[in-house]
Amino acid sequence: MTLNSVLLIGAGNLGSLILKHLQASSHKFTITVLTRESSTAQFPSSVKVAKVPDAYPHAQLVEAFKGHDVVVSAISMMGMHQQYKFIDAAVEAKVKRYIPTEYGLDDLPDWLTELRPMFRTKHDVRDYCFEKEKEGLSWTCIVCNVFFEMGIQSGFFQFDWKTKTAELIDGGEAKWPATTLDTVAIAVVKAVEKDEATKNKLLLIQDFRTSQKEILDALPGKWKVENVKYETWLEEAKEKVRNNDDSALPKLTFGSVVTGAEWKDRKEFGNELLDLPTKSFKEAMEEALRGVQS
Repeated sequence: MTLNSVLLIGAGNLGSLILKHLQASSHKFTITVLTRESSTAQFPSSVKVAKVPDAYPHAQLVEAFKGHDVVVSAISMMGMHQQYKFIDAAVEAKVKRYIPTEYGLDDLPDWLTELRPMFRTKHDVRDYCFEKEKEGLSWTCIVCNVFFEMGIQSGFFQFDWKTKTAELIDGGEAKWPATTLDTVAIAVVKAVEKDEATKNKLLLIQDFRTSQKEILDALPGKWKVENVKYETWLEEAKEKVRNNDDSALPKLTFGSVVTGAEWKDRKEFGNELLDLPTKSFKEAMEEALRGVQS
C-alpha cells in the first residue's frame, strides 16, 4: 500500500501543524483540506480546499473523499461525534486509511467516560475503526496522552496563572507522558509515510515524561503551593460535575493522567517505529512559556 493523496479535516492548533509537515514531507503528498462552508480559514495556494455544508452530509463527504488514499481527522474534541460520518464516507469512497482524532488519553476509566461523554465517543470511534477493517478501511491511531504546551498555558496541569497557585496532587511526584503539538503532527505524517508499518495499529507516542513537581520547579516567579490528596481532589471534582459545574471537567481529565504512566515498555509504544524526533522538557517548557498570557 502506498498513501500519496491526503485529505485533512480540521485546521486548528493541531491541524495547521499537520498541514505544515505534510507540505514539508519528502514524499510530496497531494494535499486537500476539507472545510465547512461557514469556515473563513485561509490556506496556501498549493493546497486544494474542498468545502462541504456544516452538517457534513454523507453524499458531499463521499464526493470530497473520492480519489484520496488517506483521510486524517484533526477535528476538535467537541466535533468527535462527526467522525462516524467521516468513517462511513471513507468506506464508500474507497479511502485506504483513516487516522482519527485520537490524540489524547489512552487510559479511559469508567468514571471518566460516564462524566465526560466525549471520551466515550473517543473510545467508540476507535472501535468503529476496528469494525470497518472488514470493509477494506485500514486505520492508525496516534495517542499522545496530553498536549504539553496547552496543558501549561491553560492551567490544565493545575497551575493557576491568575493567582499563581499550584495544586500538587499527592506531592506532584508521579510522572506521566507528555507530547508537544508539533511532535504529534510529525507523528501523524510519519504514520502516513510508513503506511505498511503503521497499518491497523495504535501507537503511543511522547516527547518525555514529566510531573507536576518538575513543572513547578521550571515556572517563573513565586507560586503558592497547595497539597491535596488524589482521592479527595478527584471526588470533589466528580461531585461538581454531577452538580452541573463544568469548571471541574478538566480536573476529571487530568485525574486520569496525574497518577502516572510509563509507556516505553508497552508493545504499542511507537517512537522507534515512527523514527520520531522528540523535544526535551526544557525545550518544550521554554516554548510553552512564550505562549502564556501574563
